[in-house]
Amino acid sequence: MQETSKEDRLRNIVAKGLELLAEKLTYGQKTILNKFETLGYKLSPSSLSKIKNGGEVSSRTLSQSAKFMQEVLQLELGVAYSAEKAAFEIQSTPNWKPYILPEGSTNTLEKESSFTIHESGRVSIQEKTKFIEEARKEVLEIGVRLNSYTSYFISQNDKAFKSHIVGLLKRGVKIKSYLLDPNSQEASIYFSDRAKRQTFEKDAIEETKRNIERLKALSKEFSDLNLAGSFEVFTYRHIPFSQVLVIDNEMEGAKMMVSHYLYGIKRADCPVLEFTKKDKPQLFKKYWESFQLFVDEAVKLR
Repeated sequence: MQETSKEDRLRNIVAKGLELLAEKLTYGQKTILNKFETLGYKLSPSSLSKIKNGGEVSSRTLSQSAKFMQEVLQLELGVAYSAEKAAFEIQSTPNWKPYILPEGSTNTLEKESSFTIHESGRVSIQEKTKFIEEARKEVLEIGVRLNSYTSYFISQNDKAFKSHIVGLLKRGVKIKSYLLDPNSQEASIYFSDRAKRQTFEKDAIEETKRNIERLKALSKEFSDLNLAGSFEVFTYRHIPFSQVLVIDNEMEGAKMMVSHYLYGIKRADCPVLEFTKKDKPQLFKKYWESFQLFVDEAVKLR
């Protein structure tokens, strides 16, 4: 059996992708090119036709076109290309749900504005409440101690934060928060390492335990109100990598804030990335996959 060349394989990916998208989603070439643009890749109609019909294009154009074709198919149909079978096959990915990419805009400035960097660090309580207030299904957050989050309920008046959470619960929103298990080996390693540069971290484990008790009390308080939504707190056993706040992953208005923890820098001072699923689908997908793996074995507080 003659081995397929790399060029033939890449052309086949594009051609089979065009066929599958036309068959399953009735997409024409213009729609597919718009999807590519949403993902950050601009391809001309003539180049796409040349790839499909065996015309001459650069190796980079061919490679990029195959790459983004696979991305569209994975997001919208949940399929992956099998080189062995020279065809696309359904992936067995747990909890996979289709995400229909919006069609790209030709306005570059408009695209760039969809990605915000809060360079000074953690957003204010007012900015956070504004970010979560339109949630319709879920508010999910990974932190380390959830110290600021807990303090918003205790040290601020109810109108500043707590009333916003109650409002979400009344609307049936599920609120899930995740913090580092203070009794875990990971917590001991993480905080002792951080304390080498930030001495205040040496008390972090005890502070985390106190926050857990406060959050358990809040959870019971909200549960006793018998609201439509739920307020749940979990502990995880991993080395923390970033604070992540996700709003309505499965909904049209899904959005996210991510703050990577920088060594030797207070977590509150680490820059925050803010973006939406609609405008940054690839970025959102990567962080969401990591989020799911990170909390997969988290334990709910009782």
